[in-house]
Amino acid sequence: MCGLGGVIWKSGEAAADASLTLDRMEAALSHRGPDETGRTIGPGFAVVHRRLAIVDIASGQQPMTTGEGRVGVAYNGEIFNHQDLRADLNGVSFRTHCDTESLLEGFAALGPDVFGRCNGMASAMFWDLRRAEPVFHLMRDQLGIKPLYYYEDETRIIFASELRAILAVGGLDLGLDRGSLQTYLAHRYATGASTLFARIRRLEAGCYLRIEAGRVARRRYWDLPAVDRHSAISYDAAKEQLYALLKDSVRGQMMGEAPIGLTLSGGIDSSVIACLCAELGAHYKTFNVGFPDVNEFEYSHDVARKFGQEHHTFETSVDAIVADFEDIVWAMDEPIADAACFPLHILCREIRKHVTVVLSGEGSDEMLAGYPQYARVLEAQPADAAEQFRRFTRFSWYFDNAGAFLVDPPSPVRAFPQSSYFFERDVLDGMLQYDLKTWLPENLMMKADKMLMANGLEGRFPFLSVPLVEFVCSLPPSFKWRDGVGKRVLRDAFGARLPRSVVERPKMGFSVPLDQLVLRLRERLYDLLSRLNRTELAGTLDLTAVRAAADRHFSGENVDTLRIWTFLVMLQWYDCAEERGAMSAPRRIAA
Repeated sequence: MCGLGGVIWKSGEAAADASLTLDRMEAALSHRGPDETGRTIGPGFAVVHRRLAIVDIASGQQPMTTGEGRVGVAYNGEIFNHQDLRADLNGVSFRTHCDTESLLEGFAALGPDVFGRCNGMASAMFWDLRRAEPVFHLMRDQLGIKPLYYYEDETRIIFASELRAILAVGGLDLGLDRGSLQTYLAHRYATGASTLFARIRRLEAGCYLRIEAGRVARRRYWDLPAVDRHSAISYDAAKEQLYALLKDSVRGQMMGEAPIGLTLSGGIDSSVIACLCAELGAHYKTFNVGFPDVNEFEYSHDVARKFGQEHHTFETSVDAIVADFEDIVWAMDEPIADAACFPLHILCREIRKHVTVVLSGEGSDEMLAGYPQYARVLEAQPADAAEQFRRFTRFSWYFDNAGAFLVDPPSPVRAFPQSSYFFERDVLDGMLQYDLKTWLPENLMMKADKMLMANGLEGRFPFLSVPLVEFVCSLPPSFKWRDGVGKRVLRDAFGARLPRSVVERPKMGFSVPLDQLVLRLRERLYDLLSRLNRTELAGTLDLTAVRAAADRHFSGENVDTLRIWTFLVMLQWYDCAEERGAMSAPRRIAA
């Protein structure tokens, strides 16, 4: 796991200050790669890479070029099927054993067609100097596990693994984007390609950019499978195949030379991974975090004992979160109002004392209907698709009146720009695919990436194997949810292998005492509202309306804890950016 950043100049000539720009970006990315650093400045481009050495530690330095030096890559992630890629590249003489070279040589031979052949997690920048005009590609993996941001203006494209590395360049047009702020206020995180800045975009999952002669083209190389018809597979065969695909995924994600551990909540997803690791002969250390009065330690200890794993539990507290609040919000890189970020950051700080890589169970709920909102929608009275979508967003704790807190708000329909993934499918598949396009890449994966990398940890997610996701998407809805029970096929595939207490327990997830946190941070909220009233944010976010909502909440007139938390995270993030000099350039506000 690593970090990369750089610039592509549309003129075809690198700027005189290219080295200084890389210095700034490298400093902002240093936490992502504490082991090594490398850089390349070439015709019309400059790129810097920070490495967390895990696979082929001795020979996997980056940026990396082919033998003749005409094709190169800077890359963040792991390609778990990279040996299969090598087997398909007849005649290539490999110099290392690392997946970086497999990806590089695959690109040199196949171009962007190699992206869809990869099973793993990746964001990368490639350059190809074999033509008269250099060609560059930026890519992000199919499911958006690894992030890549890019800024474009009239003269250059600046790209990086983190938003902060782009902000560190300085002198940028950082006009705010009302539409993105509206999606943040609706979802508690920005969705799709948008960030809070009009000129800074995320590369979306399954997409790449092709840059040649100053022209930028965005292309999609993979998307969630259409659900025109479901597989004719029997339920028993589906159980067997799900088990086999998961075991194969876990086996592949054991690669590398660094020590590996597991996050183990005692829920079914992390317990399945612990079970498969034990079956494959790996008895890794396992880790869990909780609060003194709210935790899942009993269940995680049951699983660890059953599979012979050395289990570590850590307690945190509201006091600890309040003390680290500002630093953890800044570590998010962009605002994500998911309170689980905070105990996760604290857990990662402890895990890093033991291991460098950690396997985790994200992705199962979104594929196999594990969240309670799915059942609430399915068990409600019949309704048309529009009403079903409203119920789904409401039961997902999203807000449908986000525009009320914006100055000159965009159209309300812009708050949910990925809604087509819901409306083009039946209700269960619609909910699942909406979450796989929004919540999974831009909340769960961004939360995991930023919190783990802030502590020098690599996260791996066996449920997000591409063949596994494509298989699960093909299954009938009844295999995933029936009679009020989600993840049915997973439960039946592994039920006999897991402790009974785990199989029968309700879903819990990270439970954070949000009401206590908001109360403890009340004075900070009002202080932020006063100070930020003098910034450009006040021209986009209606701080008077936010203050009025806070007044109603704290007076008890209209208790709205989650919305107040959403405001608080946004305001704290913006204040951090102002205080740390990231917002110093002249800015405009985009519609």
